[in-house]
Amino acid sequence: MDVVVIGTGTAVPSVRRSSPCVLVHVGQTCIVCDTGPGALRQLCKAGVSISSIDYLVYSHLHIDHTADFAPFLFSSNYDPDNPRTRDITVIGPTGFQTFYEKLCAVYGTWIIPHRFSLLIHDINSKPFQGLDCVIKVAPVKHTDTSIAVRIEDNGGGSVVYSGDTDYCTTLVNLATGAKLLILECSFPEHMKRTGHLTPSLAGRIAREAQCQRLMLTHFYPACDAADILTPLRKEYSGEVVIAEDFSSVRL
Repeated sequence: MDVVVIGTGTAVPSVRRSSPCVLVHVGQTCIVCDTGPGALRQLCKAGVSISSIDYLVYSHLHIDHTADFAPFLFSSNYDPDNPRTRDITVIGPTGFQTFYEKLCAVYGTWIIPHRFSLLIHDINSKPFQGLDCVIKVAPVKHTDTSIAVRIEDNGGGSVVYSGDTDYCTTLVNLATGAKLLILECSFPEHMKRTGHLTPSLAGRIAREAQCQRLMLTHFYPACDAADILTPLRKEYSGEVVIAEDFSSVRL
């Protein structure tokens, strides 16, 4: 299992950080979690053709996590050299089907698949069995329908991606024993906002979940000038990666 954080930023434009996107390779399966603005270009820079993506997974419907979904469909239809011909599965929170239908009401046949099928799964608690993996989700504290995602391979590897969230026990339970836990860390300690994590809260979740490795992402600009590790270390003593765009981990 190979994990690449394609974008480590937020809704606020940043020269240093692109908007949220996480790439997971499990065997022959390519999974992309969230596609914020610019994610398709970032994936190209990482050497990933969008035609190779098997699953798109969305943590919630905020624009900074979904903005490149419509461009993905548009490009899949109209790439003159490599139009998509194989089906794509989308796993998202409750309401994703309605979200897609509203996009279609705006863009019409530009984003309605021409040569492939779009398979949308709104999942809450029932695991999704993929080709080389199992995908599980749990509700988290951000929007009413936000979810975190756990991807498990057939060899015991596991990665959990929080999306946007505040501290919640549902996330701790989903992340228990994960080989890699990817948590948002939106704000420094002194700038706590409801629905988001600070370093100490991220550390608390990692400690309570007993994950093997913690990777932090989704940094608002204030985080780049702040001390992230000191408050985090008061809660968690394990391995920590403060991600930059294209940071990668092999499990």
